[in-house]
Amino acid sequence: MPTTPFGPPYRVVTPSVVLRCFDPSDAPAVHRLIAESLEHLRPWVAWAKDEPRTLAEKVRELRQWRASFDLDQCWHWAVVSAEDGEVAGGILLNRLELDPATLDTGGWVGHARARRGFQTDATAAVLRVSFEVLGVTRVQAATDPANDRSNALMRKLGFTHEATTRHLEHGQRHDELLWSILADEWPGTFAADVASEARAFDALGNRVF
Repeated sequence: MPTTPFGPPYRVVTPSVVLRCFDPSDAPAVHRLIAESLEHLRPWVAWAKDEPRTLAEKVRELRQWRASFDLDQCWHWAVVSAEDGEVAGGILLNRLELDPATLDTGGWVGHARARRGFQTDATAAVLRVSFEVLGVTRVQAATDPANDRSNALMRKLGFTHEATTRHLEHGQRHDELLWSILADEWPGTFAADVASEARAFDALGNRVF
């Protein structure tokens, strides 16, 4: 992996959002978006507990994301509104070292853009990248058991609930629901229908699908 000469798509266009790899110049917009959405994100997103970070820290983080993308280690895309071109959130695909045929995905959208279908289109798009470009056999995602909207989205897209993983953090229970889609299930999912309208382009601008 990857199975294409120039890695996974650097840009994916859907009806509601455009996914493009993050650039350090996105740091001010991401910094501002997270600050505006912390109350919305903190209950459900683990990394939000470490926010807010300084702008300088966010620049360093986005530089690392871009480097990891170019080196095919972990792929972070900015979720950009197709309507106004503003960064609305982010989504990633991450390789599992012990299982290279599986990718882990997760994403977020700022509070002001919630409930507009951005997360649906973005997740469906990276699933198509996973199965039709990178050729993996399984994609997984984890959600909080109390996050009703995220869990409903998993079911809607076609994920299967595999297990509930149990954790203790500082003496507090923090369980997660583990979801997955297999390659042979992908064509029949709602996510595949959603992603059928997407267009993807590699690092040279060549169309991938």
